[in-house]
Formats: sequence, C-alpha cells, structure tokens
Amino acid sequence: MGLLLLLPALFYLSVIGLLFIKQRSIIFQPDSAPVDLSALQAQGILVNEISVKTEDGLNLKGWFFPPSREDGKIILFFQGNAGNISHRLFKIKHYLDAGYGVVLAGYRGYGGNPGQPSEQGLYKDGLAYVDGLSQKGILPSALILYGESLGTGVAIELATQRTYAGVILETPYARFSDAARLHYPYIPLIDLLIKDRFDSASKIGRVTAPLLFLVAGQDETLGAETALALYEAASEPKNIKIFKKARHNSLYDFGVEQDILRFLENLPATAR
Repeated sequence: MGLLLLLPALFYLSVIGLLFIKQRSIIFQPDSAPVDLSALQAQGILVNEISVKTEDGLNLKGWFFPPSREDGKIILFFQGNAGNISHRLFKIKHYLDAGYGVVLAGYRGYGGNPGQPSEQGLYKDGLAYVDGLSQKGILPSALILYGESLGTGVAIELATQRTYAGVILETPYARFSDAARLHYPYIPLIDLLIKDRFDSASKIGRVTAPLLFLVAGQDETLGAETALALYEAASEPKNIKIFKKARHNSLYDFGVEQDILRFLENLPATAR
C-alpha cells in the first residue's frame, strides 16, 4: 500500500521538478532566425536597422521606422514571448500610417540576436534601446512605450526609471505567477518556483506617464483578472478598454488600433 502511495507522489514531484527546470523554455519561445529588412526596403518602406549594446555586453539589433510627424513621437515596441519582431508588422502599420515612428526592439535570443532571454536580461535589453535612442538625440520624453503581453513587464520596468510620453499595455498582467496559477492550479505555492517573476503590480504605482490598458475579456493565456488587478494598482492618469469577446492574441481583430490612436492623439501637451 505504501508503494502505491509513493509512486504517484514521486511522479507529482518529478513533474514539478521538470517544470522548474524547463520553465524558461516554456515562458520564452523565440524565433531565433535572423530577421531581414530587405523585403521591406524593396517595397519602399523607410526602415533601418538599429544596433544597441546592453550593459552586460550583448550587441542587439532591432528595426527603426522614423516618424513623419512634426512632433517626432516614436513608439518603442516590446513584443510578447513568442516569435520575433518581424511578426509584429501588421500591428505597427496603423501607427506608421499615422506618422508615428516605431522601434521594434529585438530581444536577446530573438531574431538572430545573441544571448538567452530572462526577466533581468529583457530589462537590460529595453534600457539599451532607450539609451541607444538617447544617443541619437531621441529622448525618453519623445517615446511611447508599447508592451505586448510579456513585453508589458519590460515597458513597466522602464517606465519606473524615466519619464516617457505614454505607456500602452496590450494584454498585461499583474504578476507572471498569475498565469502560472491559471495553467498549473495543481501546483501549490507555485510563486516560489518561478525564476522570472515580472512583478508589475509592485511597480505600476510608480509610473507617472499616461497609461492605456487594453484587456482581452476572453484571455485564455493570462486571464483578464490579472490585467484588471494591474489597472487597479496603477496611478492616474490611466485609461482602460476591455474587449469582452477578444482572446489573448485577437485584439487587432476588434479594432484596438483605433483606441490606441485616440490615446496617442490625446496625450497631454506637457507629455508631447
């Protein structure tokens, strides 16, 4: 009888151990193939490669689409956990058409960049793009941080350190452990097992830039509740739009770009 009880317990513990060891490969799912600008440039799209160096010595590459607006505002885009920057072109097209500049920030381990992704690594990557743009004369006050899913944690971390024109959070989360509990409810105290915590809830109150929260009501990946909890923890000025029928990756099927463009156009004059 004791053996019959011991075997399931050992199996359960082995599952937990495997999840602990493999968690970064579950969280981060990069497309590591190098990204190529030539197809875009062949279409006459004005885009250049931007190179930055992180404080831990990695040379990263992203894509820079310069603005055509007189105010020179630029969206600094931090993607979610999967794919690479080339997979976000359908989103940024709306903002390029409106004259905003866009920087697609290539993370470590993504799109041909060196290194392996981690929470602290992605924070270093984000800061490297901010500093790299500053060296080109583009100050944080001219930047709108845009975080997509996992990237909302990067945007929030950066927004606690500098003053930006605005912050856009697409399908955000309060803490990454919220998603872990959603998908692994059978693991007690799962918070203690997570290496990359992305604890945005403890930081969001220090963000002073105007905030836009974009929430998928049927978010099967993170759950809508964690985004709503983050919104409640945020300081004003803040705005929220809930797309009740949207799933985690379908906000652009529901016209979210119109809400983003309104947010951008209505940023306070002091932030512009």
